[in-house]
Amino acid sequence: MPNQARAPLRIAVCDDEALDRAQIAQMAQEILRAEEIPTEIACFASARALLHAIQTGGAFQILLLDVMMEGMDGMELAAALRAGQEEAAIVFISSNREMALRGYEVAAARYLAKPLDAEKLREALLHCCAAYLQPREIVLPTSEGQSKVNVRAIVYVEPWDRGVRLHFAHKKVEVRMSISQVAALLQEHQFAYCHRTLLVNLAYVRHLRYCELELKSGERLPISKYRLAQFKSEFMKYLKA
Repeated sequence: MPNQARAPLRIAVCDDEALDRAQIAQMAQEILRAEEIPTEIACFASARALLHAIQTGGAFQILLLDVMMEGMDGMELAAALRAGQEEAAIVFISSNREMALRGYEVAAARYLAKPLDAEKLREALLHCCAAYLQPREIVLPTSEGQSKVNVRAIVYVEPWDRGVRLHFAHKKVEVRMSISQVAALLQEHQFAYCHRTLLVNLAYVRHLRYCELELKSGERLPISKYRLAQFKSEFMKYLKA
């Protein structure tokens, strides 16, 4: 993967075992150096230490988390971060394989088993890097003029009197475009129609039911019976990606 002219990729390694923590950090550093991806890696000995770092302004694009840790475990940490709208890619690394099925609850990118396999870690890191290196901003005509919009922060899109309304975690932005025009701009990202007039970012979906979906915020949106099969297929594809 070629080097990109952007800030270094920031990775957090969180494991309460010092040897495992050092090994994971070293392997990740060597893999990304070979791929010519500038990287900064920070190590944390507890989930609470990493949570505090993020809550006080620390920014990471990838989190490599052990699951079984004293006190707050990796799953609890991931749930707390997602509840706070943290978007970093999460890769769990653990000897407890039974916990792997819970990874979907926090939209984990990968679940790797200990002892850690270098090739599997490489695949997981490059998968996460692809999302990070993908362009995140598009320019849209809003009430304030031509505005840059962070694609990954869009939760869903719905119709508006003069176009569409983009819903974010803490704001709404109105855009003078049709929903099909916006969908065309988002086709390279993880969006899918749950209804003819509702376009949803799959990264924000918590549960999928027969006639509705629940977002991570708790908000519920209807699913058209004509869209259900396709939406379910795209959601499952997203979870397995």
